[in-house]
Amino acid sequence: MTFSLTRRRFLAIAGGATLLPSAAFGAAVETVAKERRRMLQVNGYAIDAETPLDALTTFITPNDLFFVRHHWNPMYPDMKRWRLAVEGEVEKPLELTLADLKRLPRAEATCVLQCSGNGRGLFRPTVPGVQWRYGALGNARWTGARVRDVLAKAGLRAGARHLHTFGSDKPPEKVPPFHRSLEIEKVLQDGIIAWEMNGAPLPALHGAPARLIVPGWTGNHWMKWLTRISPQPEEQKGFYMETAYRYPEKPGEPGQPVPPEGMRPVTELFVKSNVTDYSAQVRAGAEAVLKGFALSGAPDISRVELSDDDGATWKEAALDPRHEPYSWRLWSYRWTAGAPGKATLRVRATDSRGGVQPPEGVWNPSGYLYNGWQAVDIQVTA
Repeated sequence: MTFSLTRRRFLAIAGGATLLPSAAFGAAVETVAKERRRMLQVNGYAIDAETPLDALTTFITPNDLFFVRHHWNPMYPDMKRWRLAVEGEVEKPLELTLADLKRLPRAEATCVLQCSGNGRGLFRPTVPGVQWRYGALGNARWTGARVRDVLAKAGLRAGARHLHTFGSDKPPEKVPPFHRSLEIEKVLQDGIIAWEMNGAPLPALHGAPARLIVPGWTGNHWMKWLTRISPQPEEQKGFYMETAYRYPEKPGEPGQPVPPEGMRPVTELFVKSNVTDYSAQVRAGAEAVLKGFALSGAPDISRVELSDDDGATWKEAALDPRHEPYSWRLWSYRWTAGAPGKATLRVRATDSRGGVQPPEGVWNPSGYLYNGWQAVDIQVTA
């Protein structure tokens, strides 16, 4: 039994969820003000929605404010009949129920899920695809079983180099299926098959009953509605491996095509930061507080800086103490307004490997991994 997602059902699910109780995390959970609680629909078919930046102010992104990305209207698995098949380069193929997965050692990770196309709408010249701006990402607490424990139960063979992943999603006629694979070393290191999101059962919109979690890597690897995993010696073939989700090894001039042999798969998140909260108007000489988040696949952020002179000088922001590998870091910065007029503030981040966020995102034909400096304007009054 399956059913597709209609716009009415999407709005009901997205708008009807509630915040999780504090007990779900063992500590107080920040809330998002009522007037900021909304989603921005960016596509009609399939229904895709991003989170406004001014709603991304908490360390944990609430489930009902978490961005939604579908390639087409999803076909949800039958929860009672769902099984995860484990096959391929294993000694003992398995079919696991959700109860079977829950008997394995419990694993948790707080990390960012970001669509590889987040920021596509900011590239110039424009590239085709969903015109995401800033909000196709969120930071959540994922709970499930380690991929390495599942594969150990099946007896992973030494020749496996790539994990092929499959979901219940079925494309329209003549559209290629969304089949993916990723390097086995990555999923053995920290991959999770998750059935919980922020202390609650994984929502249908986000891949219930179970999805793949790949900390620090782009969302195209995080297979939703997971039904089958298959370790193999070679990587997966097909459109979504050989054509889509690839990035130039040597990016060229904006607007110029890149030959297929010059492309590689999109993997790690790029270092980036955003402003989520600030005052649009402040008096000269007064102090204004700006807040935001920063992230990287590095896997951590070491510094966030702001500039009010077009990047000539930078001053360091304060980092929130909460962080885990591949989660985002919240930051805040106290800025003193100068002379009356318009002030433009820019933000950049540096990650734990020393990677620095660039002034402009590197243009590429698919509009992936935009990470240019964000700028906000503040009107300074007398």
